[in-house]
Amino acid sequence: MRALVGVLVCCVALVVAREPLSAQNGGGDVNAALKSGFDEVNGWITQAVERVPAAQWNYRPVETVRTFGQLVTHVADGYAYFCAKATDPNVRWSDAIEKGTTDRAAAIAALQRAAASCTRAHDAANANASNLMANIAHANLHYGNMVTYMRMLGLVPPSS
Repeated sequence: MRALVGVLVCCVALVVAREPLSAQNGGGDVNAALKSGFDEVNGWITQAVERVPAAQWNYRPVETVRTFGQLVTHVADGYAYFCAKATDPNVRWSDAIEKGTTDRAAAIAALQRAAASCTRAHDAANANASNLMANIAHANLHYGNMVTYMRMLGLVPPSS
């Protein structure tokens, strides 16, 4: 329920966020809600990554979807993109992390670096809330995939 409230708050922020947070009346409250939403989903993703053993890293329910490890690196690419775009509108999507590694340790390190870049973006006075919200939405979407994979592997997802 708390996650749903966070998403609703973030959706309201998305509607009003057409300029940097610092320029908005009450922008600090929006920024706090966005930061809270990111921290929550990033925490779940981080815990999910820790719970899926290396032997299951390449698990995928069917051949046409990403492996668990590819989901992790795709989320890292998303963090890198949306959070950089929050302070630089000229940033373009890159799937360099997903295409660059299948190694569990390297993927976890890339996810941690990308999450740190998001923390910096959330702390930036000129951050565009729309991009920060898009990152939260993207991360939640793929955390949902991770939940399904974990249940299929007999593991308990962190948000359960």
